[in-house]
Amino acid sequence: MGSGDGRLVRALTDRRGSRDSAGEGALAQALRSVQLHGFRHWFVRERDAFTQTTKAAAASAIAWVLAVGLFHVEKPVLASVAALVTVQVTVYQSIWRAVQYSAGIVAGMIGAIGIGATLGLNVGTVSLIVVIGLVLGRTLKLGTQVNQVAITGLLVLSFGSAYGLDRVYDSVIGAAVGVGVNAVIAPPAFSRTASKELADLADDLSTHAARVAKALRGDWTHDQARAWLSRSRELSGKARDARKIAQQAEEAVRFHPRRGAHMGEVHRVDEAAIALDHVSTQLNSLVRGLSDMRAESSPVPEKMRVVPQEMALLLDDTAKALAAYGRLQIPDKASPKVYDELSERIKKAQPHTREAAHAMQPDENAPTMVWSVYGALLDDARRMLRELDPDNGPHRDGIPAKLRSYAVHPSR
Repeated sequence: MGSGDGRLVRALTDRRGSRDSAGEGALAQALRSVQLHGFRHWFVRERDAFTQTTKAAAASAIAWVLAVGLFHVEKPVLASVAALVTVQVTVYQSIWRAVQYSAGIVAGMIGAIGIGATLGLNVGTVSLIVVIGLVLGRTLKLGTQVNQVAITGLLVLSFGSAYGLDRVYDSVIGAAVGVGVNAVIAPPAFSRTASKELADLADDLSTHAARVAKALRGDWTHDQARAWLSRSRELSGKARDARKIAQQAEEAVRFHPRRGAHMGEVHRVDEAAIALDHVSTQLNSLVRGLSDMRAESSPVPEKMRVVPQEMALLLDDTAKALAAYGRLQIPDKASPKVYDELSERIKKAQPHTREAAHAMQPDENAPTMVWSVYGALLDDARRMLRELDPDNGPHRDGIPAKLRSYAVHPSR
C-alpha cells in the first residue's frame, strides 16, 4: 500500500474511532444528518457507501463462482475473503492490497512447506513459522497484510501442501476479481469521501454552536461552559483530522480513470477543510472565553459575567450557516436554494454583530480585562461567519464550482 493511501485510511479510521469513543457513532451522525437536512439528502450523502457495499458483495460472489468453476473448489470462502479485502475505496489501494495479500500467502505457503518437510509439526515449528512469517511480512513491507505470511504458514503446516495450493488459487482469484470489479465500476474519488467527512463535521459544529446559543439564553454555569469546552476540543481534533484527509486526497486519485477531472474537486475539498478548521478553532476560543468568564478566578466582575441575547443570536446565525455550508459540500437539487439561504444568513448576521457589540459595550469604569474578554468573544463570532461567507469570504473555493457559477449568474 502506498504511504499516501495509508495516511488517508489511518486518518479516516482515527476520526471515526474518536467519534465513536465520544459517543458520536455512525447512527448518531446519521440521525443528526436526517434531522438537519432530511432523509433525501442523507441518502445522497451516503450513496458512495451504498455503492461500495454493493461492489464488495458482487466481488465476493463473482470470486466464489470463478473458484468453483475454474478449480472446482468445494467451499472457496478464501476467494470471497480475498475479493472483499481488495475492494477498497481507490483503485490504487486495491492493486496494492491484492499484491500484498497474494504475496503474503505465497510466501507463507513456501516457508511452511520447507519447514514442515524438514522439522515436522510440533510446538517448535509452530513458533518458528510465526517468527519467520512476521519478520518476512515486515521485510516485504506487506502493510496491513503483514500477518498473512504467518497465518498461511500455520494453516499449511496443519493441513498440508494441498491446502496451501487451494489457498493460493482462491486468494489470487479473489484478489484479481476485487481489483477488476473496482476498476470496472469506477470507485468514488477520495475527495467525495472527504466531502462527506466535512459535511458531517459541519453538522457537528452546527449542533454544538446551537446548543451553546440555547444555553446562553438561560442561567448557564461554569460547569456547563467547561463541558462545552471539552466538546469544542474534540471537534477541533476532528477538524484537524478532516484537514489531513483533504490534504491527502490528491494521492487517492492516483490511477483513477478520471484523475484530471477530479483535481479541481480535490482543491475545493482542501479549501473547505481549511474553512471548517478555522471555524472550529474560533468556536473553541469563544467557548474558552465563556468558561474563563464564569470561572471563580475570573477577573471579570460578577455583575459583568453575563452574555447578552445578541451574542446568543450570533451563535444561532453561525449554527445555521454551518449547517448550510456542510450541506453544500454534497450538492443536490436543493443546493441553489441552500446557497441563497447561506448567503442571506451571512448578510442578516451583520446587523446582529453590531447589536451584540453595542450590547456588550463596557462602561468607562470597567476593568481592562472586561474589554479584552468581550472583544475576543465578538471577534470570534464575527470571524466564524466570515469564514463561511460564500460570496465574499476567504474560502469561496470551498463551495462546489457549479454553485459558485450559479452565484454570479445574472438571473440570480
